[in-house]
Amino acid sequence: MVTYFIEKPDSTILMDFSGLKFIYPDYALMILCSIKHLEDLGIKVSGTIRYSDNEAVGYLSRMRFFSSLSVKIPQSLKREYPDSFVHIQEYNEGNQVEVLESILRILRANSDMEDDVYASLDYCFNEVLDNVLNHSTKDKGWVVGQYFPNLNSIRLMVCDYGIGIREALKEKYNFSGEKALLSCIEEGVTNGKGQGHGLFATSEFIKMNKGWLSIISGEYKLDYNENRIIVTPCSNWQGTCVYMRINTNIKVDYKKFTGKYYDYKEHLFGKMFT
Repeated sequence: MVTYFIEKPDSTILMDFSGLKFIYPDYALMILCSIKHLEDLGIKVSGTIRYSDNEAVGYLSRMRFFSSLSVKIPQSLKREYPDSFVHIQEYNEGNQVEVLESILRILRANSDMEDDVYASLDYCFNEVLDNVLNHSTKDKGWVVGQYFPNLNSIRLMVCDYGIGIREALKEKYNFSGEKALLSCIEEGVTNGKGQGHGLFATSEFIKMNKGWLSIISGEYKLDYNENRIIVTPCSNWQGTCVYMRINTNIKVDYKKFTGKYYDYKEHLFGKMFT
């Protein structure tokens, strides 16, 4: 879509949600960020949104998908839903901590999350949020998430439309797009603006938790779990998307990837109750 609009900026867009029965929040965020990227390039995006009075469209409204695009929909579609999800949010350096704490507060209140999983998620998710601001050359990112109680799992995604992982690492490494994705989860790989620990720690957390990590940047997508790591070509994404699926009921040893010189969980819970 982005390439098409860059080549034909006077085009209009049609989003047809009239037959939509279900959509994952991370998919909605990628649609939103594609449009935000075009606007950032100075391309005015206009068109038509088709929808009907169904649960999926009401869900998108509650997730603030439409309001984030400055689209008004009928009041009847603005249904109330349980707070088991994190609505689409833009974040920056000024509100990063506030956004992180609000996300974790919602997820913890609505799930039976193990304390060690909570501490691990707090540590890793903050690292991912920080990576966007430090390495994308953009001053903001976008985030969304949801807890699925029937699956005991959380889906989270952070997106930006910055320079992407390969370009961010170019200051120190001459990686191909595929190699850049494989290397970004290795310990110590950085462009010099960080310690190269954030995505490594996140991948270790995902492996121990038997979850799933996907990173999309440029023309490649990395998929990672405890059994395999694979990079495949994909449609070009300007910037980086980090997707995590976390199991709330599988314990992890957070000490394996958090600070070596202090107990991160004790630090976190001490901060929460002081």
